[in-house]
Amino acid sequence: MDWRDIKLVKNETFALINVLQKIDENGSEIITRGFEQKEILSNLEIIEKPDERVIVLKHRNNNIFALIAETLWVLGGRDDLDFLQHYLPRAAEFSDDGKVWRAAYGPRLRNWYGVDQFKEVARLINQDENTKRAAMIIYDPAKDYIETKDVPCNNWLHFMARDGKLNLNVSVRANDAIWGFGGINMFEWSFLHEMMSFWTKKEVGKLSWFTGTIHVYSRHYQTASKILESFEGKTLYDFGFQSPRFSTPLEKFDPLMDNVFKLESQMRKNPSLDIIDEINKIDDELIQQSMFMLLIYNFYKNGCSKNTLIDLVLQLPRSDFKIAAIEYFTRRFDDKELFLLTGNEKEFFDYYWSNEEDSVLERNVGDLAYAK
Repeated sequence: MDWRDIKLVKNETFALINVLQKIDENGSEIITRGFEQKEILSNLEIIEKPDERVIVLKHRNNNIFALIAETLWVLGGRDDLDFLQHYLPRAAEFSDDGKVWRAAYGPRLRNWYGVDQFKEVARLINQDENTKRAAMIIYDPAKDYIETKDVPCNNWLHFMARDGKLNLNVSVRANDAIWGFGGINMFEWSFLHEMMSFWTKKEVGKLSWFTGTIHVYSRHYQTASKILESFEGKTLYDFGFQSPRFSTPLEKFDPLMDNVFKLESQMRKNPSLDIIDEINKIDDELIQQSMFMLLIYNFYKNGCSKNTLIDLVLQLPRSDFKIAAIEYFTRRFDDKELFLLTGNEKEFFDYYWSNEEDSVLERNVGDLAYAK
C-alpha cells in the first residue's frame, strides 16, 4: 500500500463503495475456515464525515433498526443474547453457549478488568488535548487465543484531537466488507466517535479505518457486484438530510442508558403508544430518535396495522434515520407508494428508485445480515 494512493472519502457509503471497488479490481481469492472469499490486505480508508453514517444503497438491504439496537447494546456494555437476538435472529450462531457473546465489545470497553475505557479516554483528552495515549483496547491476549466462535474482529480504537477536531483511528484484524465494515462496524464506532467528541468539546474529525484483511465472501460476490453497478454517485446526504446529534454529558450517560434499556424492554414485550411520551422526555436528539426507531420496529415485529406503522414513521423528524426507515419498509412491503413523500424525501427516492430491478429474494435478505 502506497500512501500516495490513499484518498479521502466523503462518508461511510463512499468508503464501502471504495472498498468493494478495490476488492473487485485487486482482490485475491483465498479459503479460510472453509469459506471462500476475495480479499485485499493492509487496507486503509480515511472518512471525512463519519457522522454521515447511514448507508442506503441498492442491493445492500441494510436493516437500520438492527444497527441501532446493536450499537446501543455495545455502548451500554452488554453481552447478552436476550436483547440482541430480538433484532439479530442469527446472533446465537456466533455464541459459544447460546447465552452471551464471549467477545462482545461492550463489556470490554465499559469494564476492562474494572476500567471504563469511555471515561478514561475522555479524561485523558480533557487533561491534555494533544495526548497520544487515548486508546481503547478490545482484543485480549489473555482470553482470545482459544478455539471459539467469537473472537473480536475490531481490536483497537485510538482517539486523537488536533486543530479542534477529534479524529478516530480504528484497527481491525479482519473485516467482512458487506456485513461488518458496511454493516455494523462503521455505524457503531461513528456513534462512539460523536459521543467522545461531545465529551471532549471537539468537532467530529476524520475516521481512519485500517484492516489487516478486508474481504467479500463468495455468498456476497453477486451482491457486491450489483452494489457497484447500481451506485450512481450520490447518497442521501446530498439531498440535505442530516444525522441527529448527540448531547448527553458523560456523567449522565449511564443513567440515560439505564432508561434506554428499561424502555426497550417495555417496547419489546408490549409496544404501546404510551411509550412515546417517555421517549420524548429523552433530552438527546440521537438517543431519542434511536429509541423511536426501535419502537417503530417493535410495533412492526408485533404485527401492527400498516396504517399504524405509516403514522409512526411519518412522525420521525426529517433525518437519515427516517430515510432509512422509509427505504426498509417500502422494500419489505414491496410498495414504493407506502408513504406520501414530499420535498427532499421525494427527490431522494425518485433518484434512488430510478432503474431499480430488485428481486423478492433481495428484499428479504436484509433481516439476515450480520457479521462481527
